[in-house]
Amino acid sequence: MKTVISQQYERSRDFLLTIPQLMTASQGETIYQKRNVVSRFEHGGQLFVAKQFKRPNAFQRLVYSLLRPSKAERAYRFAARLRSLGIETPREVAYMENYSGGLFADSWFVSEWAEGTETHLLLREVADFSHQLADAVAAYIVKMHSQGVLHGDLNLSNFLCSETAEGYRFSIIDTNRSRFCQGWPSRKQCIANLVRLTHRRDLYDYLVRSYARQRGWDEQATAQEALRNLHRFEHRIIK
Repeated sequence: MKTVISQQYERSRDFLLTIPQLMTASQGETIYQKRNVVSRFEHGGQLFVAKQFKRPNAFQRLVYSLLRPSKAERAYRFAARLRSLGIETPREVAYMENYSGGLFADSWFVSEWAEGTETHLLLREVADFSHQLADAVAAYIVKMHSQGVLHGDLNLSNFLCSETAEGYRFSIIDTNRSRFCQGWPSRKQCIANLVRLTHRRDLYDYLVRSYARQRGWDEQATAQEALRNLHRFEHRIIK
C-alpha cells in the first residue's frame, strides 16, 4: 500500500491508514455510492471525506502503474494547486494506492469535509431558479478559466455553495480530471468545458449567456455554439 499523508495530518496517520478497511466494511457515513464510493468520517473532532475510486480495468491498471498518476494522486495534488490559484476546494489530507500482482488496483483520496449545498439542488431542482445565484456560478467559472483551470467534470453537483454576508461562496470538488493551461484557455475550450453543467435547457441557456456576458462575448452566438455541443454530448451518451 502506497500512502501519502499531508504533514498537517501526520497526527492522524494511524486513523487514516484504516480508511480503506473501514470503507470495505461499510463503516462511516456513506454519502455517495455509484461508480465511486464517498464516505464521511469523524476523528479527533475533525470531519473527513474519503473517496474510493472504482477499480480500473486491466489496461487502466497498467497505465496507472507505469504511465499516469492515479485519480487519487491527482485529486491530492490538484487540491493544493487549485488553492494556489485562488480556487477554493477542500484541503487535501491523504491518498492511498493498493497494488496487486505488481499492478495498480485500488485508490482512495481523503480530504477535509467542506460545508455547502450542491448547487444543482439550488438551481436545477427548483421551478424558478435564482438568476443571482446562476450569475455567481458563471462568474466563478470565469474566474477558474482566467486562471487556466478546466474542471474535468464541470457540473453543478461539483459546486458546493454557501451563502455569506458577502454573497455566494463556492468550493469545487471532484477535481481529479481537471486540466491546467498557461493563461486563458481558448474560446473553443471554454465553451466545450460548459457542456456538463446541466441538461435543463432554460438553466443551461441562462448560465452560458451569463458566462458570455461576463466575458464580453456575443451571447446569442455563444449560446448557439454551447447548445450544439450539449446536443452532441447528449446524443453520444444515448448511443
